[in-house]
Amino acid sequence: MSLSVSRGMVADGAKKLKEAWQRARYDWDDEVARRYEAEFLEPLAPKIRTAVEAMDHLASIAARADRATAPD
Repeated sequence: MSLSVSRGMVADGAKKLKEAWQRARYDWDDEVARRYEAEFLEPLAPKIRTAVEAMDHLASIAARADRATAPD
C-alpha cells in the first residue's frame, strides 16, 4: 500500500470519526459524553495531524530517493 493511500485512509478515518461523534453527541449530551470527548477524542486531533504531516514528509523523501536513484 502506498503512502498516499495510507494517508488518505487516515484522513478519511478521522473525518468519519468526527462525523460519527457529532451524530452521537446529538443524542448523548451529558457529563460522561463531555468527559469522553475531552479524554479520548480531543487528544486525537493533533496526533492525527502529526501522523498525516509525517506521512507527507516521508512521501516527499521517498520521491526524492526515487529520482536520485533513477537511471539516467
